[in-house]
Amino acid sequence: MATDKFEILKEMGIEDVYDIEKYTYRTEGDTDILKIYFHRHQGEWFSKSKKFKFKRAQKTVPVSDGLVPYRATTEPSTYFLNALAELEILVSDEKDSQTKKEQLLEELDHLETVVARKLEDIRRQIDEL
Repeated sequence: MATDKFEILKEMGIEDVYDIEKYTYRTEGDTDILKIYFHRHQGEWFSKSKKFKFKRAQKTVPVSDGLVPYRATTEPSTYFLNALAELEILVSDEKDSQTKKEQLLEELDHLETVVARKLEDIRRQIDEL
């Protein structure tokens, strides 16, 4: 694959696009959050990740029925959608090898680990008070 295919990811500051292992995205309010995970190299304890935030575009759409003729809504930015398209090309081979159930179980395990660490940190801070 030619690296010029991944111009958006390069613009976002990702030097080696082939080092990307997986990605996740979510929407919080009027912001899309993209998190990119990189392969862990030998000698590293933790895998690396980068988080990017994209502001959603505000727009009004006509409503066919009801009292209000227009309704305010948001949609993802084209830059965000282009970045997702490039990421999908990069990780599609790895994504196909796992089932949706395995992915969800991995996400659940990761979430449990993050929450446990956060609870420990909060308890430590309370003890210090």
